[in-house]
Amino acid sequence: MADYFSPTVVQPTIPLSAMTPLELLLLQHIFSSEPDGDGIYFYASEGINDFPNYPIDAVKAALADSDGFPSLSADMVREDIADLEEDAAFLQLDLSVRGWEVIFQDILRRSTVLRHVVVTSAWTCSRMRPDGFGGMAIVITADDVQVRSTDQMIDEMTGIADYGPLGVEPGIGSHILLQLHEEHVRVTLAVIFEAKAPGGLEITDVTDADIRQASLDVKAANDLGHEEADAAFKAPTQAMCLAAERKQAAR
Repeated sequence: MADYFSPTVVQPTIPLSAMTPLELLLLQHIFSSEPDGDGIYFYASEGINDFPNYPIDAVKAALADSDGFPSLSADMVREDIADLEEDAAFLQLDLSVRGWEVIFQDILRRSTVLRHVVVTSAWTCSRMRPDGFGGMAIVITADDVQVRSTDQMIDEMTGIADYGPLGVEPGIGSHILLQLHEEHVRVTLAVIFEAKAPGGLEITDVTDADIRQASLDVKAANDLGHEEADAAFKAPTQAMCLAAERKQAAR
């Protein structure tokens, strides 16, 4: 009989100040954990616990202590508590479908320090079975969860080996015809500012956020008939307009 394992690490260390009492309680039963400075390092030696079991009194106390913090994981816990028998002593969560990733997303939405959480797993087996080895990386942000397995990476690499850089057979490939780099937009802005700037606008008024939004606006409005130089000219013009509108609104 073969035993399968998925040792896992969570990076970076999660500051204690970033977690509510409920989030800390939930994560400490899903992962193993160790203190690390002012935070907690989460990991799993053999695999993540997708069916954690909690004393109901501890869950209710943590919920009360976390009151006032909007939380999808808290909403999930409240729903499961409502479904329990009145004399239930424990709450078991089924995270095989409702992923534990939402807990990290709650933390990231509030944090001013953390930008993302990376969960890396290795898949191993007590026997050298071909299906027992591999791995997975999960990148969690406040708004998204991206998952990539070694199988997916192998598929991509074998596709490149068979078909070249596009990784797909001729006839269904996709070619990127335009890339708009924000640093190029900033350089072009300096060139055209004197001729194109709205009255009263200083070049220092045009922030990096204006450049980002203008590039996104031009990208959304662009089609394949536009050339890169055309988009690179439109983006700084749009950035100046955004800055001028913001400056006018602040008066």
